[in-house]
Formats: sequence, C-alpha cells, structure tokens
Amino acid sequence: MESSLYMMVGLVLGVILHEFCHGYVAWKLGDPTPKAAGRVTLDPMAHVDPFGTLILPGLLFLMSLMGYGGFIIGYAKPVPVNPFLLRRARYIIYVSLAGPLSNLALGLSCMGLAGAVNAVGGGAAERVVITLVFIAYTNFLLFTFNLLPIPPLDGSRVVAYFLKGEARRAYQSIEPYGIFIILVIVSFFGFPLGGLVRGIVNLSFRLFHLPYTF
Repeated sequence: MESSLYMMVGLVLGVILHEFCHGYVAWKLGDPTPKAAGRVTLDPMAHVDPFGTLILPGLLFLMSLMGYGGFIIGYAKPVPVNPFLLRRARYIIYVSLAGPLSNLALGLSCMGLAGAVNAVGGGAAERVVITLVFIAYTNFLLFTFNLLPIPPLDGSRVVAYFLKGEARRAYQSIEPYGIFIILVIVSFFGFPLGGLVRGIVNLSFRLFHLPYTF
C-alpha cells in the first residue's frame, strides 16, 4: 500500500512536469499555442485530466490494495501544440522528447537526493529514501512508457516525423484507439519496457550508492 501511495505522488508530480516541459519547449521554439492556452505553468489544475490523472490512477491504486499488481500509470491533458508554428519542422521532435526527458531528470534528481539522505542517515532517513526511490521509479516508468511508439504517446510523434504521405496518415489514424491498445498490452502482457525501467533504477542505485535493488 505504501509503495502505491508513493507512486501516486510521483505520478502527479511527473505528469505535471511532463506537460509543462512540452508546453515550455514548444513556446520557446516558436509556437505560442501552449502559452495562450495557459499550459506553460506548474499549476496542477491546468494539466489535470479527469480520467487520466484521477480515475485511471485511482482504479490502479485500488487494484494494488486488493493485491492485483502495483503498476500505477496515468496521464495529464495533452498540451495543445501546433507543429506548423514551430520555427523548424524538426522541432516537433524536441517538443515531443521534452516531456519524457523531464521525467528522466526528475527521477535521477530524486535518486541523487535519496543518496544524499542515505549518506547522512538519521531516524527518518530510510522512510525518506524509500519515498524518493518510488517517486523516481514512477518517473522512470513515465519516461519509458511515453517513448512507446503508439499514438498518442510521445514516441509516436517522433516516429511520425520520419514518415511521409499515406504512411504517416495511416499511422496517425491509430491515435483514437491508442489508449485502448496500450491498456490491452499492459493488462495482458505487462509493461513492455519493464526490464529497461529496472535497469535504469538499478543503475541509479549503484550510481548514488544506495543499498537496494529492484
């Protein structure tokens, strides 16, 4: 139960930072749309999606309490971006990768802070370290999850940039069904990049001298 609660905290922090970075990078690269929509902000209320940020993670949290796994994931409202307003067409790649990379950076920052707390020690050190580790783990999940090349995830935006004509249109036509495809894959086959996530976490443990393993 505690680990699921920590993951919920990590998820909320992660999706807010994720969407903020999408909007900020798009704005800086020439598209005023995210700024005009009020999305270049860290205010949680600007990014909350009723299903993706509240209902879906809440259901997964309840399932974890009942013993049906501990995988908690979710998403925020997508930031509106007009790729035609970006100063260069290739900038859509930077905008797309800004969100996942922000989760990677947040995860590594939490791991670094956990390493510092662990080194100092103290009565509450272990609980703080465990909290930070699970927040980091959740953001490493968000990092890899969003790189899956399934529309509308960020990885698909990068793939779509390199497709042309009918191939791009066919690929992007999957987007309305993407969330259902993702849920089916995760439900029946687990998280496809779970091994990569564990690898990142265990590498971070060694990097920051934390006596744990996933």
